[in-house]
Amino acid sequence: MGFKDKLLSQSNQFSFYKENYEALLHENEILRQENNILKQTQADKNMFKHKIRGSSGDVGKTIFLDWVLNNVDRSEKILDVGFGGGVYGKILKAFYYEHIDGVDVWPENINEMGLNFIYDNIFIENVLDFEFERYDLIIMGDVLEHISLEDSKALLNKFINGKAAKLFIQVPYMYENHHEWQGNPYEVHIQDEIDEEYIKREFPFLELLQVDVVPSHMTYLGRKTGEDTHCATYVWFED
Repeated sequence: MGFKDKLLSQSNQFSFYKENYEALLHENEILRQENNILKQTQADKNMFKHKIRGSSGDVGKTIFLDWVLNNVDRSEKILDVGFGGGVYGKILKAFYYEHIDGVDVWPENINEMGLNFIYDNIFIENVLDFEFERYDLIIMGDVLEHISLEDSKALLNKFINGKAAKLFIQVPYMYENHHEWQGNPYEVHIQDEIDEEYIKREFPFLELLQVDVVPSHMTYLGRKTGEDTHCATYVWFED
């Protein structure tokens, strides 16, 4: 009896293993290859987790699409301020809007996320220093809270005095975040006391469209406190 047979004879299922030895070896090789693929896939997923930008969720995007389709022609020039992961740009692209630019202060992982295929022009610059002629629509989705009140007032006054025909702004109410996210220090919230009265007082030209509830499990703060967040949508039209 050879070594292989001696080894197999140690099993109570000697006959089965002996008769199917080559098939079992082949099956084991397939499983080994599949396991390597799964390991690589998981490594790719983990790598991608560290190559993301922004944290804007799905809440508020339905009202954005509805408003845009009813108020913005597909040929109009659009600027997405603080575009992050490109959520607004992707929606616009999916509905065949033709001229979409983006400006964002954070330069990381833009090409890795394919955002160079979403935006016609990408400007890596602080929007407070960004100079341009004019856009038909300027979007600020989850941006206002990252800028000081003084700078926000100066920026929006600049927009509504000749730089934009329309504004679309979404902002969370009373959302405290004093930490960077995915290594991005600009994710810190500077205006974390924003609510409806705050906007009425500081930005009286903005029109409130809708307030959505963001369930606690969908936000970092909510998972810590168990409390839901409210996300408000504001617009402005040039006279």
